[in-house]
Amino acid sequence: MFLFEYPLWKIAEAAERAGYDGVEFWVETPYFWWKRSESMLGEIEKFVKAVHSAVIDLNPVSSNERVAELSIQETLYSVKIASLLSSPLTIHAGRRSAEREPVEEDYKALEKYLRVVKKYAEIKDVRVLIENSESGVNRLCRSAEELEYYSRKFDFGITLDLNHAAKNGNFEKFLEIIDLVENLHVSGYDELGRHVEVSRSEDVLEMLREVAEHGYDGLVTVELDDLGIGKLSFEEKVKILEDQKKVVEKILRL
Repeated sequence: MFLFEYPLWKIAEAAERAGYDGVEFWVETPYFWWKRSESMLGEIEKFVKAVHSAVIDLNPVSSNERVAELSIQETLYSVKIASLLSSPLTIHAGRRSAEREPVEEDYKALEKYLRVVKKYAEIKDVRVLIENSESGVNRLCRSAEELEYYSRKFDFGITLDLNHAAKNGNFEKFLEIIDLVENLHVSGYDELGRHVEVSRSEDVLEMLREVAEHGYDGLVTVELDDLGIGKLSFEEKVKILEDQKKVVEKILRL
């Protein structure tokens, strides 16, 4: 969402000017999503290192079967895009429709979702990663224990979002399974929990130091939401990206 208002070629320009080696392409990037013209992908293809599935208004474990089915279909479309871009795909596990602890039915729905995604991803030769969920009583796969279980059962990797882990208060458990982590989402958080500069959250900076000490050497994705930072020009966004890259590189000794 940091560069949501720009076409794909402009997003690629921002990444290149800020010194990044690529981007995690979010399928719902508006410029692409409104038309879904795969020819547009050529504007950013050489910069894509990872893909993030569609998630807005979707819930693959919804108690509304039509919502769940649509969510699965959109994830399968995201698998197709990841295949076209020869990149790993991050997916979300979903949430119980009611704001209550997940129950057996929710986990059965999750198993169905992951089975379907795994089968199609194998056909398309796409590596799937499950992201640890946002905080919230109804969220599935918030914990390292659940992520490890599904990662091993379906031979998926893990995308570790430090922002989510900080808000869930369970980061230390993820260090025990750091060997399963293949993509690291790096950001701090503001008073509303939004993804902002990691330099604004000392606890997340400390998490990053611990990840470095545990020898993590997978993908590192700087994830930002401009709503938590303020109205910015393109040049200002490039500068923030550049500054955050330096912070992350210094800690991870890249």
